[in-house]
Amino acid sequence: MGTMSSIRLTRVPNLAGQTPAEATAALRAAGLELGVIREIGPAGTMVVLEQSTLAMTVAPVGTRVNLLVGRR
Repeated sequence: MGTMSSIRLTRVPNLAGQTPAEATAALRAAGLELGVIREIGPAGTMVVLEQSTLAMTVAPVGTRVNLLVGRR
């Protein structure tokens, strides 16, 4: 019989309202990776509007989280 590999899990932080830099730091602190950042709207102070993995759910360490950012 083969052995089961253990998958380490982490809680996905709520990134809404954070700047891309703040969101990146929060993801790294949780053991997650930043995926693609899509920007909408005019340039300015951008904050996270949506994230691809729901906040406060559990995901494997290393999961990539994509962000949609827009003007504050």
